[in-house]
Amino acid sequence: MAFLKMTDKQKCNCGSNENTTVLYNFGMIPQVNNYRHIDDKGDIKKYPLILAICSDCKLLQLTEMPDRENIYRNYDHYSAASINNAEHLHSVAQIINKRHNSGKVILEVGCNDGTLLKSLNSKHKIYGIDPASNVYSRNVNDKFTVLHEFFDIENMERIKSMVEGPVDIIIGINVFAHNDSYMGMFAAVEGLLAANGYAHVEVAYAADTVLSANFDTIYHEHFCNYTLTSLKNTVEHVGLKICDVEKINTQGGSLRVKLYKKSSKEEPSNNVNAFLEKENVLGISDSDFYMELASKIDKKVEMIKSMFVEKYHDNDVLILGSPARGVITSNVCAFEKLNKAIAFDDTNDKQGLMIPGTTIMIHHPDSIDYKKYKVACLLAWTYKDNMINRLKDYGFKGKVFIPFPKAEYIII
Repeated sequence: MAFLKMTDKQKCNCGSNENTTVLYNFGMIPQVNNYRHIDDKGDIKKYPLILAICSDCKLLQLTEMPDRENIYRNYDHYSAASINNAEHLHSVAQIINKRHNSGKVILEVGCNDGTLLKSLNSKHKIYGIDPASNVYSRNVNDKFTVLHEFFDIENMERIKSMVEGPVDIIIGINVFAHNDSYMGMFAAVEGLLAANGYAHVEVAYAADTVLSANFDTIYHEHFCNYTLTSLKNTVEHVGLKICDVEKINTQGGSLRVKLYKKSSKEEPSNNVNAFLEKENVLGISDSDFYMELASKIDKKVEMIKSMFVEKYHDNDVLILGSPARGVITSNVCAFEKLNKAIAFDDTNDKQGLMIPGTTIMIHHPDSIDYKKYKVACLLAWTYKDNMINRLKDYGFKGKVFIPFPKAEYIII
């Protein structure tokens, strides 16, 4: 891994000045959803993965990302494939349903296979937008309409035509960090919301993830890493304001916020100001706060290598899950050195393929002889309790290495 000089500058979307400073270079990394068959002998395409900080808005962001058309038009992530993720999306829908029992115009950004939309009360007018046409096949019984396009300012008129008027509630779960055109996405929120409408937005919280050296949230499809400070600075550029915030446990730590138009009569709650003040005390508003991040990440990378990869590189090893974050860990921490490793994942489309950037084959969970393995690594660590219970049910007995948030072993 290479730590770049602080003089290396890039531009941030919040302004026209060269106001970002490179913090860490992870090297050349494949796209996290570029799964391949073992017979595919071609070189896997890799892209620079470089983290920077904007001195103005304090947004942690990548310096570049691959073409979004190549990433999102044919997408290999399915919301319903993860039981835990599907349960969370259902819980979000229930929050909306309890607050509004009928009559609202609701639009979900990045609706994927429609898992959340299907849980919304059908008495609402329900719409979704997602560029990937492969993940959702319309069912005649579904009570919602999906537009297969990117959510941004350029497509706002098409979205308006679909919803036939202002939108009361816009939902975005882990999507407003996944594109380098995030400013255009927030601008579209402002342009589509009704006067008193709001956006329910959830994003991974950088203070719990990246800034704690939990670098596995940094990948090409996750262009931004928000604190509340940087999110506030970002949305205010396009005429939005944060009126409520809470921390939730998803993604290793996330922010759930409500965004309103600046012209709305809704005022920020006390917890917004308290949250911002807490971040200010931590130093998140000070650019110097970020300068030690490189050394923290280096230490975490070396810890994972020494505690797991170097110790068990020639042993039978079981890799638990192959989420996007796990692909980053595998590539940054040299999992290609694990000569006898296999993985399992619940996503059918990943089974029979290799973890991107490695030759580790992914299997169906039911096809593995768990008695053969005495060492496992939990890449899907945000689902720790569920995965450990499953391992016990499968009859696994041994050590499980958990790389994040604290690198540690547990014994089953």
